[in-house]
Amino acid sequence: MPAGSRDALAALPSADLRTLLLGVARDRAGAVRPAQVLRRWREDRFVRPSAADPRALSRVEGRIWSLLPPDVAGVELSPVAPLGTCAAVAPVRQHRIVSAVRGTEVVSDPTNALAVEAAARRGRADEVHLAATHRVLRAQDFGPGASAHFRLACSAGRPGSGRSTSAARHGPGRDRQRPARRHGPSDAR
Repeated sequence: MPAGSRDALAALPSADLRTLLLGVARDRAGAVRPAQVLRRWREDRFVRPSAADPRALSRVEGRIWSLLPPDVAGVELSPVAPLGTCAAVAPVRQHRIVSAVRGTEVVSDPTNALAVEAAARRGRADEVHLAATHRVLRAQDFGPGASAHFRLACSAGRPGSGRSTSAARHGPGRDRQRPARRHGPSDAR
C-alpha cells in the first residue's frame, strides 16, 4: 500500500469510507465463483457449521429461559453491534472482533450488547432485568476442534447498586459458567 494510504483512509468520513469499502466488497464478491465458495466453506473456521447438536442446544436454552424470574425480559439481539462496542464496554481489542463494513462488528459477546440495551432502557424504567441467548463469532483461534462460533446465554440488570452481566457458554466441552462484572456504557468514560 502506498505511503500515507492508511492515514488517508482512516481520515475519511464514516459514510465515505463505508461507500468505498462496500464498493470493494461488491467488486470482490462479483468475482467469486461457486467452487471458491465451497472451498472457503470447507477451510474457513468462521463459516463452517458448528459440531453442536441444535436439538441439545435448544433444550438447554429452553431450560435456561424456564429458570429465569418472570420480571426478566427476553431480548433477541441483532447479530451485529455498533463498531467499537466491545472495545468501549469491555477491555477487548478490536483485532479479536470480526469487524464489518457498515460501521458494525459481529457480536462476539452478547453481554456487551445487552449492557447497551439495558442502558438504553434505564431511562424508561426504574429497574431493568434482561436476558438473551445468542450465537457469537470470535476472531481468536480456540484450538483444534473448537468452533469460532457458539451460543452464549447472558443476563443484564441492576441487582442492588451495581450493574452486572453474566454469561454461560454452551457447545462441545464448553458447558461452564463464566461470571463477569461489567460496567454499562454510561460508565465508560
